[in-house]
Amino acid sequence: QFCPGRLRRLQPPGDPSCPRSVVGARRGVDGARGVGAAMDKKVSAGRSPLFGTYDPPPPGRLTSFDEGILASRQNVFFSPGALIGVSGSRTFSLDDPLMAPEDFVADSDGQLTASQATFNLANILIGVGVLSVPFALKQCGYFALLLIFVVIYVTGTAGKWIGQSLEMLARHPASAHRPPTAWDYGFLAEVCVGPRFCLCINIVTVLEVWMALVAFMVLNGGNAEIVWPGVDRAVTVPITGAVATMCVFVPPRVFAYLSLVATFAMFVAAVAMVSSTTALTSWALPGLHEAIISYENVPRSIGILVFCFAGHPCFPAVRASMKKPRQWGLCIDASFLLAFFYYACFGILGYFVFGEGLMQSVAENLAHIHGAQLGRLIAAVCFLIKVQLTFPLLLNAIVVALWAPAADGPLWPPLRVVLAVCVAMITVLVAVALRDKVAVVASLAGSLLVTITSILFPAVVHWMLSCRTTKQPLSWSRLLHYMSVICFGIVFGILGTSVAVKDLLS
Repeated sequence: QFCPGRLRRLQPPGDPSCPRSVVGARRGVDGARGVGAAMDKKVSAGRSPLFGTYDPPPPGRLTSFDEGILASRQNVFFSPGALIGVSGSRTFSLDDPLMAPEDFVADSDGQLTASQATFNLANILIGVGVLSVPFALKQCGYFALLLIFVVIYVTGTAGKWIGQSLEMLARHPASAHRPPTAWDYGFLAEVCVGPRFCLCINIVTVLEVWMALVAFMVLNGGNAEIVWPGVDRAVTVPITGAVATMCVFVPPRVFAYLSLVATFAMFVAAVAMVSSTTALTSWALPGLHEAIISYENVPRSIGILVFCFAGHPCFPAVRASMKKPRQWGLCIDASFLLAFFYYACFGILGYFVFGEGLMQSVAENLAHIHGAQLGRLIAAVCFLIKVQLTFPLLLNAIVVALWAPAADGPLWPPLRVVLAVCVAMITVLVAVALRDKVAVVASLAGSLLVTITSILFPAVVHWMLSCRTTKQPLSWSRLLHYMSVICFGIVFGILGTSVAVKDLLS
């Protein structure tokens, strides 16, 4: 019942002026921490990323699929060895598991402030999927701006429900046997329905990550074409895929520094793209009378936009590291507001500049801007670097889910290397087959998989936990809220998936 954050500001236990009650409270808190740490080790030793059990690997390795996807969607923005917003009293070791949930700390208690949690959430939500947002506006016209707002509202509500579900989960008896850092999507599914539901949601999340790999490889093929003109994407995709696969075996100590390069490259690419547009003598500037809405493309655009907001399975790990979890809703609002301005501004700029001439990735339009060779090259190289350094983390997360590393053996035994190479080869082959349909791949992933993990699953879990913890029947307004979000996910999930499959076969 004691708050360590308040107790640590009192007098030290050796101070004569320190009341005995405070000394006892401090010892109680320290004892509780010891018990919690022992429980954490006991639980993690038997926890499975996807199936089976395994022993926890030594430091320097991803220890679960959840840590893998969190690592793949986070970036160290400041100096290597120091976490975002960390005070001088606490840094993480580069020998620790790369960006594991336990490493998101803000002070000696290992907890994030609201601003630091907001920054981490924004890093999860904002990524290279922005390259396809202008194409979503081309498909639906200016009506896509309203779709961006609707998608952000729905996915933001789902993000809040995740935090509230974890609060209700804390009152469940099963939570006493697992530390908060292990309250992930699988645990929520297991508590609400059972182990089979846990397995299903983990499989869906693995497929979502794999679809992201395919989309990233297709995007990188287009970026490589700009860097090496005249080389077909059927050649650039396998080459970039092979290089990215070799990066999986880079030691975590080195890759921690490369993550800094990836984040910096993202910002440089955005600046270079904006500066390249100044070389155009005129912009397309589609008029309102010709670009209001195209109803038949609404499911396609929603699928692309939902794909941009993949990452909800990472949210429990971020919330578990917060100093004040009651501020979770505020962090969600702030991070999704930043994402709205980022995607909306980038989409509007691309649509204003290129209009109906937009390609599936706005980076491809840069190749047709005369007089902007330098900016075009810088943007393409930076996006190429970003995707190349994101691919290994996503691939590693999938491999960890299928075959977790052993505690007393090498990190990459021969058969585990073969597994990673096979997954990468399948990904590259699919990316080559879909090299001209990056928007279709993003729409399919968003409609079929991200809709489940980022909309439907949080809504269903929150509904079920609310029914179990609330003694009174749910109000009609609350039921209507649940049904509206779930219906949105089901309707556009089915429509978007059917349209995307049709586009793939056409």
